[in-house]
Amino acid sequence: MKKHPRRKFWAAVLLFCLFPPFAAPQTAEEPSAEEPRTETPQVETPQTEEPPQTEEARTEEWIERGRFGAEDIEAPEAGKDSGDYHKHWLYLAARAGPSLRMYTPVDDTPYTGGDAFGFALDMAVQAAVQILPFLSVQGELIFTWDRASRWDYFHTVSGEQERYTWDYNSFSLMFPLMAKLNFYPGKFRVSPFIGLYFLVPLGDIQISESLTNEKSTSSYRYSPPLGLLGGISGAMKLGPGMIFADLRYAADLGEVEPAGGDIKTYLRSMGSLTFGYEWAFFTKDSATKNSTTKDSATKKGGGHE
Repeated sequence: MKKHPRRKFWAAVLLFCLFPPFAAPQTAEEPSAEEPRTETPQVETPQTEEPPQTEEARTEEWIERGRFGAEDIEAPEAGKDSGDYHKHWLYLAARAGPSLRMYTPVDDTPYTGGDAFGFALDMAVQAAVQILPFLSVQGELIFTWDRASRWDYFHTVSGEQERYTWDYNSFSLMFPLMAKLNFYPGKFRVSPFIGLYFLVPLGDIQISESLTNEKSTSSYRYSPPLGLLGGISGAMKLGPGMIFADLRYAADLGEVEPAGGDIKTYLRSMGSLTFGYEWAFFTKDSATKNSTTKDSATKKGGGHE
């Protein structure tokens, strides 16, 4: 047989292509003992202090982590800053001060004395519920002491004119209900208001007449027992609440009518300037936050509170 060297050559090339020889693994060169090892120094990066968290951020973290009462997270104090005062929805206050009264005789009185003025004392407690960011509804209870004086003239036998007076003393309660707008420029509040009030007599009216020096006591009523009022209140943040001044004008819709006799007395109107202090309760978002924290705690506890 003839030998074919070319076939053997091409067969060897084919085998080399199909099964190439594996290269020996290369080992990492070890450093020689003569070469010294150098260590790279570690550079410490300066630590920057994180800015303090705001109350809103602390509240969100407090809710998300669900760690109620944890030492490292404190619940924010609502209303601590004066800018948070308007976030409450209930306001309670007390006030007192003098009131200037004007008494106008009614048309059908048999006496022709003109208008009379007097001073009285008003003491009040009040509660306001904020239903909108700028609008609240306020109810009040006012204890008032009225002192009214009317006068008239008569002709003596000699034809001279002399004046005599009618004096009235009475106590009553007023129940105003009004709408109030609230504006907060900085730490102040300006609140114009308007409303009506209901009148309740307390006890009897004391009547004295200077002509005969007669004194009498009689029950009385307001007919009708209603009135209108309007005014403005100015307040300033001081301590946990606000100190305020209240300036208002009010007028009865019905005259004071003592029982018996022909004296229909007067219609009453008044202007008062009182001073007081107000406290705020229950922030608007506290209910939402409490509901959120309760849901978060329920989810973390597997649905069991």
